[in-house]
Amino acid sequence: MSTDGKNKIREAALRVISEQGIAGATMRVIAKEAGVSTGAIYHYYPAKEDILYDIMDVSLKASTQVAERAKSGEASRLEIARDVYENLIERFKKVQENRLQFYLAHEAILGNEQLQKRFQEKYDEWISRIEDILLAAYEAREGKATRAFAAWLLAAVDGMVLQDLLDVKAADKEMLMQVFDILLTEGIPCFLQLMEKKGIFAD
Repeated sequence: MSTDGKNKIREAALRVISEQGIAGATMRVIAKEAGVSTGAIYHYYPAKEDILYDIMDVSLKASTQVAERAKSGEASRLEIARDVYENLIERFKKVQENRLQFYLAHEAILGNEQLQKRFQEKYDEWISRIEDILLAAYEAREGKATRAFAAWLLAAVDGMVLQDLLDVKAADKEMLMQVFDILLTEGIPCFLQLMEKKGIFAD
């Protein structure tokens, strides 16, 4: 399967979504924007949801890169924290991709079993990447508690992205990022120490 062909279709789909919204991004419209036949687009993607999921998946791979850097041991904790911080800033800028994530999650919740399974696998992967960062950069102890903490951190990011999409103004963006910076550099290490003190790692 041609990577260039899929890239062309994804880029066309994003342009259509930005102009006409997700509802207007039919297979026929995406094919026309990509300059290919409708039959050709089905060669790469069996349904519109597959295109949208692929766009989201490709866009949100930054955590994998940060996790690999953390595991390599070539970067300090502060450098990894800076990478995570900058990746969140970039995440906020990916408005269309963020909308796709919640649109597809909504479809999965409503009963699309294929999407639900893919999201289950994807969230498992995302949580594992955050867990890798906690283990490598923050020297957390491996176990159920660290994975649970990783799941909560991911939920916090998802929630903040959703608030941003809804234009919830609980605090200005500069203050939100300042708090996130403190969480990354000081909050997470302190919380891991508290978990250790509470004996929660004894699993």
